[in-house]
Amino acid sequence: MRAFRRVSEGFACGLDDWERELLARLALEVRALLQADAPAHGDADVPAAASPLARIDPGRPGESDRDREVLAALDFEVDPPANHVHTGRSTTDPVVGILLPDASEDPVTAMEVSGLTRARLREDKSDRLARLVAELRAPSGPEGTILVVLGQEADWLGAINDVRLVLAQRLGIESAQDAGRVHDVSSQEAPESETPHEQWYRGTALVYGMVTWWQESLVSVLFGGTGPA
Repeated sequence: MRAFRRVSEGFACGLDDWERELLARLALEVRALLQADAPAHGDADVPAAASPLARIDPGRPGESDRDREVLAALDFEVDPPANHVHTGRSTTDPVVGILLPDASEDPVTAMEVSGLTRARLREDKSDRLARLVAELRAPSGPEGTILVVLGQEADWLGAINDVRLVLAQRLGIESAQDAGRVHDVSSQEAPESETPHEQWYRGTALVYGMVTWWQESLVSVLFGGTGPA
């Protein structure tokens, strides 16, 4: 994964094929969560098989052991039974309450406002995730890079952030201390033995770090930098 850089059409970054597929599948999973919250849903554009839970052959040319560790996160449930769950949410899946937050702490007001805005917010988020997936699967930038067209930066940052929010919720990140703990887990060498949940957690922490770095790279170049180290 290379940092975003300025090009004539906007901002471009180079991704390996497996990285593009990983990010696309994560975005599709988040989109599926949003659509599942709708009163009636069904989207022929997103087949059930297009889930990040599907296994990808990690034996691709040019991958390092670290790359394969990141890919290994795809082999675990995004929301395993033992995973951390937030409380106090009225939605079926707690992460939907983060993606589509209540407009007010007052439940009556929140319900009234939600009826007017929730569907539109869900549609907007779903659309920008779909556009992100389309670019990831058919890059349009120079030399096959991912291109963020000028004027679409906010949509990209929003879509990437929604993916990051879902991963953060699954990892139980609610504070800077939690984020530090997840970073520590992701930077450690894999132990000789670990439980399935520990393996899932470490793999998901690696993916969270990857998505966070990618988001920071785009923010940095937008503000005149060259991307995170």
